[in-house]
Amino acid sequence: MKRLLIISVLLSAFLVPDLARSADPRDYIPLPAGSMLFCTYLQHITGHRLKNDDQVVSTDFNLSQNIVIFRPVYYTNLGPFVVDPQALIIAGEASLDGDLVNDTSSSGIADPVFLMTTWFVNNPEKQLWLGYTPYFTIPIGEYSKKRALNLGANRWALKNEIGLVKGFGPLYIDLIGNVTIFGDNDDCWNGEETVTKKQDPLYGAEVHVSYDVTKRWWLGLSYFYANGGETEIDGIDQQDDQDNHALMFTSAFNIGDNYQLLLQYRDDFGVKSGVETKSIQARFAFFY
Repeated sequence: MKRLLIISVLLSAFLVPDLARSADPRDYIPLPAGSMLFCTYLQHITGHRLKNDDQVVSTDFNLSQNIVIFRPVYYTNLGPFVVDPQALIIAGEASLDGDLVNDTSSSGIADPVFLMTTWFVNNPEKQLWLGYTPYFTIPIGEYSKKRALNLGANRWALKNEIGLVKGFGPLYIDLIGNVTIFGDNDDCWNGEETVTKKQDPLYGAEVHVSYDVTKRWWLGLSYFYANGGETEIDGIDQQDDQDNHALMFTSAFNIGDNYQLLLQYRDDFGVKSGVETKSIQARFAFFY
């Protein structure tokens, strides 16, 4: 397999910003119908080891990614249910160098994501919430088939997710499960010609535990698991299925009645295939 293809295949799942891959603690607790929420995310990701099928491909691997995400959310009623149509508008830049690739970079707009949660259970009195969210990824982001590093993936994707939150006084537990189905990338470069890239469904599970330290400050610890997602290039399986684990720490501060600052650190500590990444993120939210 050509060197460029090895890198681009293993990078493809990890250049998607964390927000599109996972939820934040308490994301499945809705605001009242009629509320607006505007979030801005600043995310910095680094990675220095590349793995494939639990084998280290490179330790001289320097990936750096800076992402800005704007997320408008509107809460409203749809029949008996609360829903929140929203979008993730993503832009940024990424750079890569090391023993497998010469210095390369990419910048611009990533594939936007459109989503809407429908809450089938919304019971603040019992601190119980249950919702379903489809995430639609639209392939209009920056993409070049002969470049190892791209912010766009040149394919459609649909993630179906179910989230349950149960509160016990100041303690909240989130249980989330999802599966992502990928369209084909029919403009993939194998080093010699344009071929088609396919990917199996990717399954994910998340557990978030958060605690109100004060009325305006809470802390959270999150665990993420991803399995599956093996890719196929021109009919050949790449043996790059995921069996990956990550932990994340969150500290959230409410500023007055309409603002929140959220700080996060995430470590992809157990990676079977892909990049072992570490990331920091700040989210500033305004709601009314």
